[in-house]
Amino acid sequence: MLDCPKRGPSVQTFSNPVLGRSFPDPFVLEHDGLYWGFATGRAPDGRCFPVAASPDLVHWEPRPGAMEPLPGNAPCYWAPEVARAGREFVLYYSVGDEDTMQIRAAVSREPGGPYLDAGRRLTSEPFAIDPHVFEDEDGTRWLFYATDFLTHPHVGTGTVRDRMLDTFTLEGKPRPVTRARHAWQVYDPARREKGGVRWHTVEGPFVLKRRRLYYQMFSAGNWKNLTYGVSYATTRSLRAPGEWSQHADGERALPILRTEPGRVIGPGHNSVVLGPDGRQLYCVYHRWAMESGERVLCIDRLDWAGDRLLVLGPSDAPVPAPLPPTRVLHARPSDRVPLPAPVCLLRWTAPPPLALQLLAGAETVWRCEVTDQLRVQDAVLARNTENDCSLRVEVSVRRVAVELRGEGLRWSGEIECAPDTLVFLAGSGRAALTVGFEDLFDSPLPAVGWAPASGGWQAVEDGLACRGSGEILKKASMVPAEVVVSARALPGGGYGLTLGEDLWLRISEDGEGFRLDGTGGTGCPLPRGFAGREFQQLRLCLDALGTRVFWERAFLARLPPVSGPLALALQAQGRGAVFDAARVTARTEEDA
Repeated sequence: MLDCPKRGPSVQTFSNPVLGRSFPDPFVLEHDGLYWGFATGRAPDGRCFPVAASPDLVHWEPRPGAMEPLPGNAPCYWAPEVARAGREFVLYYSVGDEDTMQIRAAVSREPGGPYLDAGRRLTSEPFAIDPHVFEDEDGTRWLFYATDFLTHPHVGTGTVRDRMLDTFTLEGKPRPVTRARHAWQVYDPARREKGGVRWHTVEGPFVLKRRRLYYQMFSAGNWKNLTYGVSYATTRSLRAPGEWSQHADGERALPILRTEPGRVIGPGHNSVVLGPDGRQLYCVYHRWAMESGERVLCIDRLDWAGDRLLVLGPSDAPVPAPLPPTRVLHARPSDRVPLPAPVCLLRWTAPPPLALQLLAGAETVWRCEVTDQLRVQDAVLARNTENDCSLRVEVSVRRVAVELRGEGLRWSGEIECAPDTLVFLAGSGRAALTVGFEDLFDSPLPAVGWAPASGGWQAVEDGLACRGSGEILKKASMVPAEVVVSARALPGGGYGLTLGEDLWLRISEDGEGFRLDGTGGTGCPLPRGFAGREFQQLRLCLDALGTRVFWERAFLARLPPVSGPLALALQAQGRGAVFDAARVTARTEEDA
């Protein structure tokens, strides 16, 4: 059994840093309801790579270091990252003397270690650091890492990708992903140890995929300087021959995480992990602690508005804490039943009888009735430690997606009728369920519960559009809740939301810019940065005391509470609008 840290007192907010001790280049892995953090350098016990564990991303406890040093006394152990491979956990890391660095791998049966070096060097370049493993939807794995480009017009370090033939073997055909192009990526204008050349650095790759785009997040500049920050680059294909398109030039478009003088210094080298609710992503990064001069662990929400990746940070004031699962189920001895084959079932009791079966290595059963409130939900189950991988099931009315993480197995499709019972079988004794939904409008509307009430709604490349006035609704049935919507107004148009019977807000153009109006006469001009014809994200926190409205990081207004059952209606006004995403996540009464 794992010795799990106890969850701290329930909090509505937290403040960065979440771990005040030195924890540079952080990577965080979630396994079986527990978060494991790994960092560059040596742990207090002399082992390589400090480790900490947390139940909720906010309360962290130090653990023993991840692995023993290699023979030879190499001084530099940098940027660890852990990936699951079947029954094992594999720690990829860079090691050397700073001038020469190689990427290696170490293996453990437990996520927190101890890890044993596998005896394999993965890279052949003289300098290779910051490994990141990305598994695509087709099951292929790719290693992204940073290496030097000495003949590039902007000399310095950049990132590459290489396909993984197996856990410890690369194809050997690294291709550039992101190389330096801009002044903000300068590491040293005359780097002495490199012969006085103007040296650039792009490092710390981490890859996400959303809709049709791949996003590689990276850090650039000098990690010791104020210019250090995080940006991203995008592509539509991992096999495309060219470099990816960069977002930030440092002038017209700024890095998404950057120094805010007097408040936050040098945020960078990030990873990304799902929060406890299994739905909200978090950017995990370090920044300098001005008091101690150490790089400390921070987290902030990561999201999208259209194709624009955004981090709601770097924050240094209290911000909403990560939402917990709506419910956590634990196995009882009476639940254990022998099974002829390990399965996971979604069961429909109404005719015709249907069932979805998936290999899941299981011996514990839970039964969960699917009421109106649980009709649309997210369930995350962990397999037993003998198999060391987890099952994720997403049910959105008639749309079902299943992922067996650690095995590269995925399935999604539409079913004939919505399930009314879920039967989960898993061996770890724990299942976390989060009530809610997230729709990117890439499935037929009836299958995921959206019903047009007026207007002509149609799917377009970047979302769901109505070219004129119209309304489309979806039942949600849970309060307290968090509602997140991304939308843009078409020229001459606007948009709004209605929640419940009489709670509404509207975004419209008024000649000076855009303004927000809402229930009870609430009204205010939106900040000048609110570009209403581009996708913007609105976040609403609903509870018994009222409804708080945020635009990304900025608080906008407080509206009355929802009265009656919650139903989300998206509204297009004037000449219309496009909605890119809509997400509703239940909040527990304790968390609200």
